[in-house]
Amino acid sequence: MHYLLLTALTLIILYLSYRIWIKFKEPAFILGIALVYYWSLAGAWIIIFDELTGDKGKDFGVHYYHYREALFPIHLDNYYLQSILYYGVFIIVVQLCVFFIAKKPPLQITVFKPVVINHTVLIAGCIFGVILSCSLVWNEILTAAKFQESIYVVTRLQPGRFTTLHQLLNICIVIALYVGLISYVSGSKSRYITGQKTKALLWLYILCVFIVEGYLLLLGNKREIFFAGIFGGLFYYSNEEGKVRWQPIVLLLTIVFTPMIFNDGLRSYSPVGLEKSFDTTGLELHIEREIEYTAFSVKSSTLSFLFSNEMFSSHFSMYGILSKDVPFTYGSSISSFFHSLIPRVFLPDRPETSYDYYVRSVNALAGQGYTIHHASGWFLNFGLAGILAGAALLGGLWAWLYNKMSLLTTVRNKFVKLVFIIGMLGFTAQLPSLIRSGPEAYKALLFEAILIPALIIYLSSLFVNKKNGKI
Repeated sequence: MHYLLLTALTLIILYLSYRIWIKFKEPAFILGIALVYYWSLAGAWIIIFDELTGDKGKDFGVHYYHYREALFPIHLDNYYLQSILYYGVFIIVVQLCVFFIAKKPPLQITVFKPVVINHTVLIAGCIFGVILSCSLVWNEILTAAKFQESIYVVTRLQPGRFTTLHQLLNICIVIALYVGLISYVSGSKSRYITGQKTKALLWLYILCVFIVEGYLLLLGNKREIFFAGIFGGLFYYSNEEGKVRWQPIVLLLTIVFTPMIFNDGLRSYSPVGLEKSFDTTGLELHIEREIEYTAFSVKSSTLSFLFSNEMFSSHFSMYGILSKDVPFTYGSSISSFFHSLIPRVFLPDRPETSYDYYVRSVNALAGQGYTIHHASGWFLNFGLAGILAGAALLGGLWAWLYNKMSLLTTVRNKFVKLVFIIGMLGFTAQLPSLIRSGPEAYKALLFEAILIPALIIYLSSLFVNKKNGKI
């Protein structure tokens, strides 16, 4: 029954994806739907397989099983059947909203003058950003060295006072790098964003790639690289005037996904050598590990990116809410969203998020990060009506941003124009983070995925001679 329902929903989703492609020929829609499916229903194929075969998924690199100890086991019962149905309905409603709200772009689009950016400013900003970001979490790095712990664990489970600013800065760094790199490798005629091109700039970008990605991987921040990679690929496809050249896309995919394969190994690295060179007096570690993990095999590590634990943890959220009959919160996420817009300096105590409420309600063990699916977050607020409303909001906003990108010639303000250029692409790239969070994640979508990239491009364009478009 579970496989039958999953197959039926998958076929409907594939059919609607085909119709969306035929109507719009927009890769961002298809890629976005694939990303949502991966973090919503793809894990169900393996979870059902494991339940039927006694965890044979271990043989090909699956390693989500510790969630059973931290949370609860998933059984092939009516609760899981209902979970699969809710996730499928969520995706289908998103697709229907995209299909009916998005409008076909006009056959002849008036070409406007692309925004000219300063590559030198972006490269300098990347290097300075890495230095500043590192300084904000320097105490956490030294703590990791002193107690032979990974930087990733310390920054996640014992964050410092500047952690939020540090994470925001990392987003700025990687976006600046990818926007500059993609606009550089675009053809001589770029549709939206362009800039000067010299061999010196190319070598500086290569150096920046090693510095920025190496730093983020040591921190275990694959989310930022993954977001920027999707954003960069879509941006190149949209920015390339004329026939798309696939060599730059292959180069971008190599830059993004090659480091991701080694992410699990690098994020476990501890900078123990720093303890000998720097004073670590007074630094303490307050992390209680309630779950011990076994080291992954080579096979598991190699496939860990494909079989990410987040691919499965979303199933635990909806299943746990249903099986444990967690009460609705009736709009707590909306309150939490608006409170999150106020800086912590003025409002240190904020309402708990749907994720916090879920973890507390299912009595999850401490010392482990979990994931709540976007549909689960809406369900906690308003039940099935919340799932439908959340899907309609996501699909409607996605379609609206697509419509705005098709009508850029009607926008005069350069910053607003950049917001609409970035909007559709940033929204799509942010879908993996949005779908793994509750309704409160729209704050990150607004600032990290749209406004910050637009601001970075806008600021770099200020250092360009307006008369001749040169630096």
